[in-house]
Amino acid sequence: MTNFRAPKHTNIKTTLPDNPDQALRELIQISNMLLAVSERETQTLAQDDMVSFAILQDEKAIIAKRYALASEAFRARLEDFRQADRNLVKRLETLQRRISEVSQENNIMVGHIRDNAQKTTQKTLLTVQELAQSRPVTFTPLNTEERA
Repeated sequence: MTNFRAPKHTNIKTTLPDNPDQALRELIQISNMLLAVSERETQTLAQDDMVSFAILQDEKAIIAKRYALASEAFRARLEDFRQADRNLVKRLETLQRRISEVSQENNIMVGHIRDNAQKTTQKTLLTVQELAQSRPVTFTPLNTEERA
């Protein structure tokens, strides 16, 4: 088995089986997990549910780390996979393309949400400035005792 180190607190499996077909099945399983969390992320973004979106980020980070480590192990053993089941390779390639598509869509949605938040913040600041200019506020000291 190919081993890579991961932080101990994450409990991330960092090995791929020696058998190329089994290793591809493991990569497919990890890819499916990453795709599933990315699709849940899409749903939370579409529903404008930022609390659930934020919660998903921890789960996604763990799966993405596992995916990155497995991908690194895969690249380190590329020659081994030239003899692997072509159908498994095609399934993995299809999953990777779908993960990329969903990630790009999510990034676009996050960008729109960020832009809208910036516009709202800007409008709020302008409104506050206009109010401050039209209705000046006078502050008086809290301790106004006269001294003799």
